Amino acid sequence: MAKAKTSTEQATAKHPTLGFGVPASSDPHHFKVIIPKANSGKIEIREYLGLQAQNEEYSVIDRVILDRTCWTAIRAEVQRAFNARLKSYGLKTSTWQVGENVVDRLLGKELCVLAWAVEGMDIDNIPVAIRNWLALQPEERWWLFGMTAMSTGGIEDRDLGWRIALRHALGDIVQTDQVERSQTSNTTSSVLLKSAHTKPQPSNDESAQLPTLNDLKESPPSYEESMTQEETNSLPSNESEHQSISTENDLFLFEAKQAKAAGHPVGEMGKPEFLVTKGSTANIAQAKSLRPAIRELRQKLVDDGVLVKDGNIYSFTCEYQFKSPSAAACVIAGNPRSGMDAWRDLKGRSLKERDFGKK
Repeated sequence: MAKAKTSTEQATAKHPTLGFGVPASSDPHHFKVIIPKANSGKIEIREYLGLQAQNEEYSVIDRVILDRTCWTAIRAEVQRAFNARLKSYGLKTSTWQVGENVVDRLLGKELCVLAWAVEGMDIDNIPVAIRNWLALQPEERWWLFGMTAMSTGGIEDRDLGWRIALRHALGDIVQTDQVERSQTSNTTSSVLLKSAHTKPQPSNDESAQLPTLNDLKESPPSYEESMTQEETNSLPSNESEHQSISTENDLFLFEAKQAKAAGHPVGEMGKPEFLVTKGSTANIAQAKSLRPAIRELRQKLVDDGVLVKDGNIYSFTCEYQFKSPSAAACVIAGNPRSGMDAWRDLKGRSLKERDFGKK
């Protein structure tokens, strides 16, 4: 008689993966850590957008190049942390090898946060950065990646804006206790959202103006991309699908071209309104198919100073409550959208999938 498979074996069979948790599917979104043979060779970390890429030219993003000493200082702890996560989900673990190492897109974002922090750091401070990085929740690392990647996420951005902020935030002070999330985090998150679209200003003491780790950790994750079912298979959640629905602290995200917005539903679940946070952005261009009522609302928000042109996008100067999730999504995208499908939480679930809008 054949031996029954364990739950771990069943999970592994159900979600086959490559490397550190990359779905064994056709061209998934993932990262690659490229380790050369030479002991003095630099380590490259690249993001491969896969089928999500708009075109072939932008399908690969060079995120960071690390000196061998920096990589050697972090590789063991990163491997241990990633394998612990993968093992808890019943997925195959991995080890760093010379050559190309594929990494799940979420784990890759977390790795970039640490790599960006240590790339210009004194070697003696790297253990501090590792401990601080380990103290962060995965969602916090994703959010930090999103903030950094929007304006300073390339290999040429080493000493700019958020890259320096991460270096100081993770490397300066050891955080031994988890920081409780602020119940009134909209103000903090809006300032950090705005900073992602603002060029860094020179200062005689730049570190004094940078956010501390406590500042960063008090803000909810705001710009993690909506996850497809294929991608969430690689890192399933341990939380129950039947959790109670909280609107005030339950963040929903929406992206359309250059627009990136965050917010949450308010009011009745059957017919919710939608509050968009300060610092969210909206596309300037609008489609001919956009309803006249939405066109008028967009113009009103511009006239009232709620939407202000910031380069090639509009930026929300304050939080704004829309009459419906669809109105919010249409204003932000500049074209017709179904808000119940467009807004997604950090697990990739739409408002509709969260039972909003049901009579």
